[in-house]
Amino acid sequence: MHSHYPQAGADTEPVHAEDQHNIRIAWCYYVNNMTQQQIADRLGITRVRVNKALATCRETGVVQIRINSPLAACIALEDRLQARFGLRRVTVVPSPDDPSNLFRVLGVGVAPSLEEYLVDGCTVAVGWGRTLRQAVRQLRARPLPDLTVLSLLGGLHYGSANNTVEIASSFAGLFGGAYYYLAAPVFAPSEQYRDMILAEPSVQGVLGKARQADLAVITVGDLSERSLMLELGMVNAEDARSLRAAGAVGDLLGRWLDRDGLEVNHPLNRRAIALDLDDLRRIKKVVLVSGGPYKADIIRAVLLRNFIHELVIDERAARQLLDQHD
Repeated sequence: MHSHYPQAGADTEPVHAEDQHNIRIAWCYYVNNMTQQQIADRLGITRVRVNKALATCRETGVVQIRINSPLAACIALEDRLQARFGLRRVTVVPSPDDPSNLFRVLGVGVAPSLEEYLVDGCTVAVGWGRTLRQAVRQLRARPLPDLTVLSLLGGLHYGSANNTVEIASSFAGLFGGAYYYLAAPVFAPSEQYRDMILAEPSVQGVLGKARQADLAVITVGDLSERSLMLELGMVNAEDARSLRAAGAVGDLLGRWLDRDGLEVNHPLNRRAIALDLDDLRRIKKVVLVSGGPYKADIIRAVLLRNFIHELVIDERAARQLLDQHD
């Protein structure tokens, strides 16, 4: 069990009583090797309460799990994907039975690579979404005061754990680094307004730093009912229908792509506020982390653009991806 929080200091946020209780339960279970019933008896609570606290600790990243032994079936898929798409590295993680756990599983899968790449003074460019939120929660805090984290696209106009600003700030906060974000929405109200925003010096400054980043960590979205953009209302039902009609299978950084990885002819693509996809080629290492068989089409589309160096994916999506490409 690793601490999710940096070393306590004057500026460290206080840990609430409920969090303290959950942490105590996690310590008893993972460190003291007590059973859930023993913990319940000691603390005078139910086993259901103990189980819920342990689940909360895993979900929030207070408890982080590392499994250092490789799984043969996943390794075989890694080798096939690496050869098929010309990738430097592929990590395939076992798919969870409960789809709601997929984001955390992918976060666990990508965290060791990110920790390997992070050094003081490096610049990291990040996307947004539930998968990257979980990836950040699985990282172990350490001092990297000269680390810089940048957002690759605009964000929501309100606070959300999945938002670009929150992901960049949480990432930088783990290491005591600095972060920069695009003070703009993902989609501008019009093409003209988008051009005005992109011309702003502050926006150009962030995008300029992003083009020179050492590492980019990105994910993709699809057009199913699971889509976070649809769920949050960033893309309405009519937009979704017209995107499908235009041939879109999903998005990367707000750019909607067809099965061949080409940007479709749609107004949203002309209103997106984000780094141009071709600029990802300038970044030294680009890591794509995404999963679920319903995302196989958009994952394949992005891989066909040939700017991804490393892929982290779950087993079911990996098999679907290979079946489609055969």
